[in-house]
Amino acid sequence: MNYDFFTVNFFPIVGGLFLLVFIWRNSDLEKSLRLLFYFLIAVSSIELVTFNLEYFLPSTDCSSVWMVTVTCIGYILRPFMLYLFILIVIRNEKRNAVRQFLFIPFIVNAVFSVSGFFTDIAYFYDADKVFHRGPLGWFSHIVMIFYLIMLMILSVTQKKKGKRFERIVIITIAFLLTLGAFMESILSNLVVLRVSTTASLLFYYMFFQTQVYKDEMAEKKLEQAQKLEKLSYQVVTALAGTVDAKDSYTNGHSQRVADYSRKIALRLGKSEEFAQNIYFMGLLHDIGKIGIPDSIINKPGKLTAQEYAVIKSHPVIGSEVLKKITEMPNLYCGARWHHEHYDGNGYPDGISGDEIPFEARIIAVADAYDAMSSKRSYRDAMPQAEIRSEIIRVSGTQLDPKIADVLIDMIDEDIDYSMKEQ
Repeated sequence: MNYDFFTVNFFPIVGGLFLLVFIWRNSDLEKSLRLLFYFLIAVSSIELVTFNLEYFLPSTDCSSVWMVTVTCIGYILRPFMLYLFILIVIRNEKRNAVRQFLFIPFIVNAVFSVSGFFTDIAYFYDADKVFHRGPLGWFSHIVMIFYLIMLMILSVTQKKKGKRFERIVIITIAFLLTLGAFMESILSNLVVLRVSTTASLLFYYMFFQTQVYKDEMAEKKLEQAQKLEKLSYQVVTALAGTVDAKDSYTNGHSQRVADYSRKIALRLGKSEEFAQNIYFMGLLHDIGKIGIPDSIINKPGKLTAQEYAVIKSHPVIGSEVLKKITEMPNLYCGARWHHEHYDGNGYPDGISGDEIPFEARIIAVADAYDAMSSKRSYRDAMPQAEIRSEIIRVSGTQLDPKIADVLIDMIDEDIDYSMKEQ
């Protein structure tokens, strides 16, 4: 074999440096993928050292045990590098089953490589430290070919949207690697395979710079955001349901207030984002009732002054709970101020007019409507016409008049009284 220190080492070193720069410049790479790249660089570096030692040690006074050790490490690492590369290729597939299947040849190859310490069936060194293959000496090469074939198969079978370009890249790489191995055998030049390997890896790394990969990552981030939003909705809904369950006469109250608040916000010309935020505020506006004893909440008769004072503490309790949710810093507004009156006669802070956050003023209107349109322990749901009259009466005193007008329009459009509690 033709061995030249500079040419043998130049291309792998350039490839490793390129990959390091690539990783540093692409901060949006998936964490697992980034770790795989780093691991591949480390394994490639160790393999490069052992590759050089295989040619350097025969000129020293080392024992044949050292020669076998270095050869064993090299035989193990070379197929392992292809195994790691395949893991990078199948990053978006169902990895576990494929990973376990692909790991089997590597384990068999490792056993084959270690056998050099005990038998000559795989390889051995003679008294002059000359390497010789045994009867199964080509087994490690067969494993390499297996991984190249699997690389092509996996590239073809990946069915995910947007993978066509990547499949072409991977098939080209597998072809280049196979051609490099074949030409190395014909030309007896160790540089050929290393050049084709480095060029192939660089070619594939460049895929991550393309719009195809960027679109893939954008789609994945969108999916994650949607999952997080769905989880947030489920958690908030569960909390709201827990509060409503404390009062047998207000089942579904928080959900309805949230729905009414969202509709009012949209009618007022607010954005979809604002409407979504006020929806969450509406769901949690009564969260403070978790801290109110059930005996007071479900008392069938009139509350005493002391009991009413306890009930009036739920806005403060709720706001203190929701202030801890830093991802939605204004989430507590609806809980704290939905019982404030436009004229300043509400609680807990006695603020008025525009001092009351706009979201809280909307929720106050929605809350008032649902209180009147729902059945209570002391009365049935009020008639729609009576609710309309009451909203008009408290407009400008208890409720913001502009928001109350929007609710009046909604009532007028609700001919069948469908907004009534079902």
